Amino acid sequence: MKKILALLFVPIVCQAQLIAEKYLTLGVGFSSAIYESKDLDRFTETYNSVYRADLLARFKGLGSGEGLRWEAGYRRLGRWSMAVLAGWQNYLTKDAARFANGEARNLELKMSSLYVEYELGRAWNNFFVNGALTVFFNRKFTLESKYSGPASEAANKTLNGTYKTDKAISVDAGIALGIFREPIFIVGKITYPLFTGGSSVFEDKAATRTPPGFDVFPSDYESYLQGQDYPGVSGDVDGLKILVTAAFAIRLK
Repeated sequence: MKKILALLFVPIVCQAQLIAEKYLTLGVGFSSAIYESKDLDRFTETYNSVYRADLLARFKGLGSGEGLRWEAGYRRLGRWSMAVLAGWQNYLTKDAARFANGEARNLELKMSSLYVEYELGRAWNNFFVNGALTVFFNRKFTLESKYSGPASEAANKTLNGTYKTDKAISVDAGIALGIFREPIFIVGKITYPLFTGGSSVFEDKAATRTPPGFDVFPSDYESYLQGQDYPGVSGDVDGLKILVTAAFAIRLK
């Protein structure tokens, strides 16, 4: 009986493989990230607290970012759906604290990363639902801090600088829903980090930076301002990501 079932099962598997369509894809997408960082939250809270009497508009926080994704990959669509993708992702977010005298402290947070992604799931005609696993590597952040105001004032602002993190790796897992209307794949995706590297802090390593001892971006601005030992903002900034991509598909024979 087992042999008969096996003989019946093998043709079904073979048929499923034969009817699967294979494609090379090239696409672009828009993504939004909701960051989780206690260090960044603490910085905005302490900065707002120190200058609460002078601020016309407080920092809202660097809690989200928007960016683009470029991808190239391979997709197979049949009874089962799978994909292997690779590309580049970036995010950008801005915030500002504005003083009553017209001056402002401006922050701009950038992230860029290469990634490899694997999808596997079930398809119904041209619609599919896949699980997704993404590995981000060469992942790095840049935080630009600028004070806008009279040149004599801006020159004395020690927080001015371009702070960077070391390169790191992170891993996301999530779900992808897609539809194929030849020759375009439209895919929506939600992922959340399983692991986030980046134990290094945001640091401005410019040789011309003055005064010395203020090269790490602070998570506690009050301690920083008083010249005390202060903790830096960690580079393990990460969070939920929502993504929509459109990819042009070339059918493989």
